[in-house]
Amino acid sequence: MHIVSRLKKHPIALGILALLIAALIGARLYLNVWLPDYVNRVLNNIEGYEGSVADIDIDLYRGAYRIHQLKLYKKTGKIPTPFIDIETADLSIQWGALLHGRVVSNAELTQPVLNFAVNESGTAKQTGAGVDWSKPIKDLMPIDINLVTFNDGKLTYQDFSTTPKVNVYIHHMSGEIRNLRNVVDAGQPLPSTLTIKGDSIGGGALQMAGKMNILKPVPDMDMDIKLEKVHLPALSDYTNAYGAIDIKEGNLNVYSELVIKNNHVSGYIKPIATHMSLIDLRKAANPVKLAWETVVAAVVELFTNQRKDQFATKIPLEGDLGNVDTDTWSAIGGIIHNAFVSAFKNGLDKDVKFGGGADE
Repeated sequence: MHIVSRLKKHPIALGILALLIAALIGARLYLNVWLPDYVNRVLNNIEGYEGSVADIDIDLYRGAYRIHQLKLYKKTGKIPTPFIDIETADLSIQWGALLHGRVVSNAELTQPVLNFAVNESGTAKQTGAGVDWSKPIKDLMPIDINLVTFNDGKLTYQDFSTTPKVNVYIHHMSGEIRNLRNVVDAGQPLPSTLTIKGDSIGGGALQMAGKMNILKPVPDMDMDIKLEKVHLPALSDYTNAYGAIDIKEGNLNVYSELVIKNNHVSGYIKPIATHMSLIDLRKAANPVKLAWETVVAAVVELFTNQRKDQFATKIPLEGDLGNVDTDTWSAIGGIIHNAFVSAFKNGLDKDVKFGGGADE
């Protein structure tokens, strides 16, 4: 009241204050209309995709806005699941960084889902390839992003063209990406660090860690990936669809080191299956399928390291991102090496390096 009485004695100051309040109210009302339209335009300008958001909340005090139910669909191919589906995305200014002369932001994603898919006819794939994803990220948050966190996320691969339908996934995912920068820094070719944990179909545990430059049109990265203790029978829809094989028992560990640099991929993937059994005679109603599984089981048994009860290989990966070469003979050689020379060890081999500068 004391402040109001003093302002009454200074009508010019009172008028300025009233104008400021009116301007803030007007700005808030304008943002409520303009921001949803802007975000929807950004999503619909992504080549080959169309998207929408259900609602946007604005918090001027935090310098933040929260996007609700962001969905992004592939325009062609009639794929029945969105490529990106995020329950909420909270984008905010990190005020503490202002004390150090930096304007940076945080992003927090709740229940983000990324769906890779094949349509019912098998003629179209949803992979996100061929799109410069750095542009919509910069348009939605046009300042340095210091930290991205996410929780309760999911990553899926669905093939609607197979019988049975393939649906493999990692869920309960949480993680963070630090220093997700939108500035070029030749001294730091991989400025961002990434850590992810999650649970897979079949009760497996995923761990990913590495460094990346995600805001290049094709992100550079140096990643270590471990997927351990997957109960193999949970993958029977996948093995049935692509190999006509049922898995009765077994566990799977997968280890991989990947480097992507200037659109070129190098690295390996090392799958290790233990205590694996392929045939369940109680379910073998189809004699042709039974004969096929008998042959496959005999081959697996022949090339299993008997001391470790382990069937494994190491598959090199090399080539352009759109045409990665997997060396079949090296994969076969890896199977033979595991079976008759020495069993592959669980864990990363630590023999893949990013090396050099950003454009070396």
